Amino acid sequence: VRHAKVNLTPCFTRSSGFTLIEVLAAIALLAIAFAIGLGALGKSAQNAAHAAALDAAVEHAQSLFAEQGLIGPLKKEDTEGTFGDGMRWTLKVRASPRPAQGTDAAVTLQQQGGAMMAQAANIELYQLDATVQYGAGRVLRLSTLRAQAAPPSQDTDE
Repeated sequence: VRHAKVNLTPCFTRSSGFTLIEVLAAIALLAIAFAIGLGALGKSAQNAAHAAALDAAVEHAQSLFAEQGLIGPLKKEDTEGTFGDGMRWTLKVRASPRPAQGTDAAVTLQQQGGAMMAQAANIELYQLDATVQYGAGRVLRLSTLRAQAAPPSQDTDE
C-alpha cells in the first residue's frame, strides 16, 4: 500500500507587491511631510518679506540723515513725511548742549546721558532721531549725532 502525501498549504504564494494598507500609509506620510514643508516655505517667504521691508526702512532713515545739513545749517526742528513706497517718517533735530562760554579750552568734556562727550568749542553737535513706520505697524527708530561749525561769535570790540 502506497501512502500519498497531501500538501495542506494554501495554493497561492505571496507576491512581491505592496498591500493597500502600505500604500495608504506611504501616501499619508507624504501628505504630512508636504504640509510641513509647505508651512516652512511660507514662513521663510514671510521672513524674507519682513527683512526686505526692514532693509528699505533702514535705507530711508539713512537717506534722511544724509540729507541733513546739505542745503542749510542744522537747526532744531521736527519734520515728517511719506516716502514714495508709502512708509511714513518723522525726523527730530535737537542741539546738544554747548560748552560753557568763556572757557579757553579747545575741547571740553561734558556728561550727557551717562556718557562723557568731548566737544570742540567751535563745533555744534546735533542729535538726529529718525522714526520710520513700515510693514504692518512696525516702527524703526535710529539716532545719530551730526557736527557742524558753530556760527561766528557776535561779540564785537567797540
